[in-house]
Amino acid sequence: MNFSGKLKTLRKQHHLSQEELAEKIHVSRQAITKWESGNGIPDIGNIIAISVLFDESLDVLLKEEKSLLSKHQFLYESKTEYDLDTLKKIDVKIGAAHEVIIEETKDEKIQILLASNKIASLAQQVKVKIVENAKRMDILVKRSTDLSDANSMENLFVLLRIPVKFVADMEIYSKTENLKIRDITFEALEFSGKVSNCFFTNAGGHTELDTNSNLYAEIAHYKGKIDFNQLKAISKIKFAENSNYYLKNAGLGTRFLDSDKNILIRKREKKDPQIETDVIVELNGWKSEIQIL
Repeated sequence: MNFSGKLKTLRKQHHLSQEELAEKIHVSRQAITKWESGNGIPDIGNIIAISVLFDESLDVLLKEEKSLLSKHQFLYESKTEYDLDTLKKIDVKIGAAHEVIIEETKDEKIQILLASNKIASLAQQVKVKIVENAKRMDILVKRSTDLSDANSMENLFVLLRIPVKFVADMEIYSKTENLKIRDITFEALEFSGKVSNCFFTNAGGHTELDTNSNLYAEIAHYKGKIDFNQLKAISKIKFAENSNYYLKNAGLGTRFLDSDKNILIRKREKKDPQIETDVIVELNGWKSEIQIL
């Protein structure tokens, strides 16, 4: 079921009229009608409001939309593969993209899949360059000067399939709307740049998010640690139901908030918890906040 059908179903399950739903998320009734008829998708702020109202994850709401999470067939694709046979540090520079997905492959090849429905000359306008030495591999996704950042941010999708046994740690730089880390357990992953939404699904390891942009994150079935390294940012996290997590406030002037935006944790803590927990979320940086939804 696509987003329009899911929205209509959820509204009816909660016994709301279009007018009542519009009032709850502060939009017009005409907007609800437009979304339910499939003539448009709400912006990310309204999608998050719908997600929180109905306690439904963004991944579920948008699964059948324009995303590599679904079985969606893109009109244009370009694939690069490279054999690995020894442990390496991987650096990936992507630049602007609508979505970046990282997942594990059981193959011994690292795979970079580029996809789009709008960039007809994808293979000519976006190319993958790989430079390798004994201990390191650099992957550069290079765009033609004819392809704008705005076009890439809306229409370029990048899927990285990683053979974990050959990757010591990984650094990724990108400006992206969505970062999705799924079905993979790695030793260390560091993301830097800008990202609006981050999804962790059936994943594990140590992830560092070095981004000063406001960030929405969904964490489901994650085992390990996630560091939010931010300056003057306001982020939100939604955990899967019954998640066993620990919040560690390690920054300067940083704090965690509850779902009502009240201060949950202000005290600075440098030590990891002594109790067993599935995921540790650590907030570092300066004057930043994370709200737990």
